[in-house]
Amino acid sequence: MDATNSAEIKTEFDNLAYVPGERIRGTVSWRLSSVPKAAALRLFYYTEGKGTQDVEIVEDFAFDAPTATEEREFDFELPQGPYSFSGKLISLIWALELEIIDDGPVERLIFTLSPTGEEVNLYRHAHEDMPDYGVLRFGKTKTQGNSLRDR
Repeated sequence: MDATNSAEIKTEFDNLAYVPGERIRGTVSWRLSSVPKAAALRLFYYTEGKGTQDVEIVEDFAFDAPTATEEREFDFELPQGPYSFSGKLISLIWALELEIIDDGPVERLIFTLSPTGEEVNLYRHAHEDMPDYGVLRFGKTKTQGNSLRDR
């Protein structure tokens, strides 16, 4: 890729927080030293953290007959989920990715999708006294009689 090649994704009003079912609109632009073979914009989410990374492309849009220097509009309807979240072991991240095919730049723009427009923080209210999930008990424990533990 030539050092002068560049690409950019801009959302309408520079918005980076959305609710399910809302539309994400904006423009993509690129400036290249030669005409690319193709250009595409993807709406997708991926997981990051422990374990295997999952990637799910929700929509993929190819731009017709790209030229070396362009600005194009985009408009996607966002799905009902999954929501953007961060936990202790894994996060789910939404993004748009502009790919210029044939050694061109790849540009990624991360945004949040949730009912509040804010990332769901799974440990927002966690504290040191919180029990581990493996030892949660509900109700009273029977200590006498015919409990299953006595059998």
